[in-house]
Amino acid sequence: MAPTVTPAPTPTPKPRPTPSIWGSYEKGQITSPALANNLVGDPATCDYYVFLPPGYDTTTERFPVVYVLHGFPLHAGYYFQEIKSAQESLRRIGEARDTIFVFPDAFNAFGGSFYLSSPTIGDYETYTTKELVHQIDATYRTIPSREGRGITGCSMGGFGALPLGFKYPEVFSVVAANSGGYDWEHDPGWEDARASYTHEPSTWSQLGQLGLQAQVYFAVAAAVAPNPDKPPFFLDMPFTLVDGEAQIVEEVRQKVIAIDPANDVRRYLDQPVRLRGLLIYHGEYDYVESARTFLTLLTDLGVEHEYVEVKSGSHCGLDWTPVLMFMSEHLAR
Repeated sequence: MAPTVTPAPTPTPKPRPTPSIWGSYEKGQITSPALANNLVGDPATCDYYVFLPPGYDTTTERFPVVYVLHGFPLHAGYYFQEIKSAQESLRRIGEARDTIFVFPDAFNAFGGSFYLSSPTIGDYETYTTKELVHQIDATYRTIPSREGRGITGCSMGGFGALPLGFKYPEVFSVVAANSGGYDWEHDPGWEDARASYTHEPSTWSQLGQLGLQAQVYFAVAAAVAPNPDKPPFFLDMPFTLVDGEAQIVEEVRQKVIAIDPANDVRRYLDQPVRLRGLLIYHGEYDYVESARTFLTLLTDLGVEHEYVEVKSGSHCGLDWTPVLMFMSEHLAR
């Protein structure tokens, strides 16, 4: 069931350093019941960062909020400088709209949660869409409704923005996926991961010695194929060695495919709430065929969207300006 976010009363102002003309940046913490008691023992207390607009402390206005999801295997606030730089550039030409940016943390023992949920990793969906949203609305002068909230991210964060937006459109009304993953059935990363699966890990140290792409699929398997009877990872392995050669475990692969955006968008169409805006932002040199195939699916299903493809653009090497402009155009004022 989709979370219900109760609008909070106007927060009580708290002392802050004098902001620059570009805004101020501060750190917060949240202790999440949804993340408690996960099987791998990750802490339930997470950091987050908030970038406030320059007018925040000099007005009584409420502001739209954009949640910026980080990639794998990164932490909260990783994209802050890039967002700040893009916002400053827009402000210089008079195009920046005052916005609160929130940078959650979804790093875990596997290197990233992919903003998914399971007993193994904890409930990152509730943590992100309900608990953190409620805390931000209770702490800052936000527009505490779906019309004032957007969600974006890059790589793992670009993937995460899509299923969270599709599943909870009554929480986030605008979604922008930057260098995301869309169709995991045809994802060439499977073969890259299989090729880098050189040993079957039995310890966390051994898991860390695998190639990064293989670690990505372990992180996703922790969410879609949890298994409390298989410590220390508490999951069904996405790969196995047969006569010394790595093979993909098809049962786990099918579970991964089932939660990709290509399937999420079909479930999105089965509920009545629609997004105010959907942007796919991708680089030509970043498995672009996956993005183009997803766009064809969106068009075939009648899902309104915009697409920006950057010539010669690489994975997460794109300027955030189109994303910020898109949010500014579609979020409530």
